[in-house]
Amino acid sequence: MPGRACMLVHEYFPRDFRVRREARALRDAGWEIEIVCLRKPGQPARERVDQLDVTRLAVRRHRGSPLPVYLAEYLAFTAAAGALVAARQLSRHYDIVHVHAPPDFLIAAGLAAKLKGAKLVLDIHDLTPELYGSRFKSKGGLAARSGMRFVERGACELADRVITVTEAFADLLKKRGIAESKIVVVRNSPDPTAFDPRSRTPGEDGEFVIMHHGTLVRRYGIDLLVEAFGEMAHKAPRTRLHVYGEGDWLPYLKARAAELGLADKIVFFGEVAQEEVARALARADLCVVPNRSDDFTDLLLPTKLLEALHMGCPTISSATRVIAENFADGGVLLVPPGDVAALSSAMLQLATDPEKRSNLAAAGREQILRFAWEQEKQKLLDLYNDLQRH
Repeated sequence: MPGRACMLVHEYFPRDFRVRREARALRDAGWEIEIVCLRKPGQPARERVDQLDVTRLAVRRHRGSPLPVYLAEYLAFTAAAGALVAARQLSRHYDIVHVHAPPDFLIAAGLAAKLKGAKLVLDIHDLTPELYGSRFKSKGGLAARSGMRFVERGACELADRVITVTEAFADLLKKRGIAESKIVVVRNSPDPTAFDPRSRTPGEDGEFVIMHHGTLVRRYGIDLLVEAFGEMAHKAPRTRLHVYGEGDWLPYLKARAAELGLADKIVFFGEVAQEEVARALARADLCVVPNRSDDFTDLLLPTKLLEALHMGCPTISSATRVIAENFADGGVLLVPPGDVAALSSAMLQLATDPEKRSNLAAAGREQILRFAWEQEKQKLLDLYNDLQRH
């Protein structure tokens, strides 16, 4: 019998697509869902979105800030969320508190509810020790990484179930001592209600559109894409690069595009709604996922990659470890991570060869069947139902 659940997420809503996708799936299965999240200026503190109760706390993101600012922000949100959940548990009684991490210690906000009988789910979007190493270049050394693994281990031990996004993440958690029986992998598969491949209409305006979407930071290689586009654009004059998303590197990318004489060929759309991302993929001729390789990115199976394949968009990606393992049989044109020349050559090859694009898209559509949201959604529903029974 479906009950009541509270999702805690240190992010804006409905910006976080994973939270939105999971919350909708649970709502459709009869669960009553409240989402507790950050609050942007101008957003209401309370709102009903997609038949979901959304409570926004007076804490904001400080993207690109020094580490102490991030830590203070995380702690402020955890304290505020913990106070809210404790108060809510007295009047509403949550059956499940679903904590989206990082930060891993956000699970502490659900302890009062757990003491009153709620089950705790820890949903690890990113492994904090590896993410920290990628973002802050392992500042603090071994002590910092060891401390983060200690917190991660403690959070997983407190949780009744641990969800994560790839088998690679799950394998690392198991190596760090988390019981296999606790862990469920729910991939970031595209939501077919938002991403409909039947809407695909590339090349309508006569230009060849290369698309990239997501957070604009160094580890995801967006600067490499700009450089590679600069090398090939003069050989394919009707080619354009459309970039969707925001992040620390946006000012640099705009300046670099101008330096390369590409200001009229690269369009930065900023952050847009999920539905607009889907429409953009439907129109794009090619999608590029240019991640650099490090301990964190090597473990990722990017959402943007699965979305592009689901939409039937031919896709080039860096051959980071998990991507290369999952698409060893084709479906994605793989290039060495960090190799601007190889990326530029691959983009030019696809821009000038319609048959190769068509074949790549067809192979991608076949491969994406392994990651269908219906099967991932069922894992989530089964986990909730199992916790409700016990």
